[in-house]
Amino acid sequence: MLPNIRFYIISIVAIFAALGIGIFIGFTMNTQRFVIEQKENISDLIEDQLELLIQENQNLKNNEKTLENEIEIKDKYIALTYEHIVRNKLKGLNVAIIETNSDYVTSAIGMDLELAGAKVNNVTTINNDIINDERLIEVLNRFGLADTRKPVEELVGILTKAIILGNNNIILEELEREGLVETMGNYGEAVDYIIVCGGSKEEPRNRINLVDKVIIEVAEDYNIPILGVEKLNVEYSYMPTYQTFGISTVDNIDTIMGKVAMVLVLEGDSGNYGIKNSFGLIPHYKFSGEY
Repeated sequence: MLPNIRFYIISIVAIFAALGIGIFIGFTMNTQRFVIEQKENISDLIEDQLELLIQENQNLKNNEKTLENEIEIKDKYIALTYEHIVRNKLKGLNVAIIETNSDYVTSAIGMDLELAGAKVNNVTTINNDIINDERLIEVLNRFGLADTRKPVEELVGILTKAIILGNNNIILEELEREGLVETMGNYGEAVDYIIVCGGSKEEPRNRINLVDKVIIEVAEDYNIPILGVEKLNVEYSYMPTYQTFGISTVDNIDTIMGKVAMVLVLEGDSGNYGIKNSFGLIPHYKFSGEY
C-alpha cells in the first residue's frame, strides 16, 4: 500500500525545520563569535585611549608644576625688587589714611608708604554707625551746631577738615569717645595727600555719598589730592563710584602691583589702576601695551 501523503508532508516539514534550526544555530554561533571579536576590539581601543588620557594627564601635571615653579620664581623676584622700586619715591610727603568703613582693614598700606619715604600722619577708621542721624544730631547739639539737616555730611566734613589742617579739635575726640570713629597717629600736623579706603561687605547704598563723597569734596576744596583704594577681593567695590567722582583709584591695594601703582600715583601720576574696573595695571603700563 502506498504511503500516506501525510507522512511525506510531515517528513518534508521535519527536514526543512531541521535545516532551519541548523542555519539558525550556525548564524547564532557566527554572530556570537563576531560580537565577542568586536567587544575585544572595542576593549583594546578603550585601553589604548585610556593610556593616552593618562599620559596626557601626566603631561598636564608636569606642565602645571613647571608653571607653578616659574610663577613662584617671578613672585620672589617681584617681592625682592619691590623695595628698590618704591624706596624714597615719596620722601617728605605727609599722608592721611581714611578707612570709610570698618569692613576691611586697609591701613597696613601705611608700612608701604613709609617704605617709600612718606610720613603717615594718621589713620582714621569711620565706623558703620556714623550714618546714625540721631546720634550725630546729639553730638552736634553738644557743640551748638544748629544746622542738623544733614548731620552725617556735617560731621564727616568737620572730620576731614581736621585731618587736612592738622587741627585735632574737640569734635574729633568726641566722635572717638562715641565709638563713631577710631583714630591712630598724629592729628596735629597738616597733610599733603589723603588716601581714602573703600570696599564693603554690604551694599553701600547712599553711604558712599554721605561719607566718601563728602571726604573727596572737602579735600578738593582745600586742593589736597586724594587717591581711592580697596582690596582685590571685596563684596562691593567702590571703585566705579570713586571714578565718577574724578579721583585716581587702585582696586588691588593688597597686592604688590597695587602698592607700586599707589606709590606712583602719589608721586604725581593719575588714573585708575588694578584688575577690576580699571584701565591699567600700574601707571605707564597699560593693558594695550603702551609705555
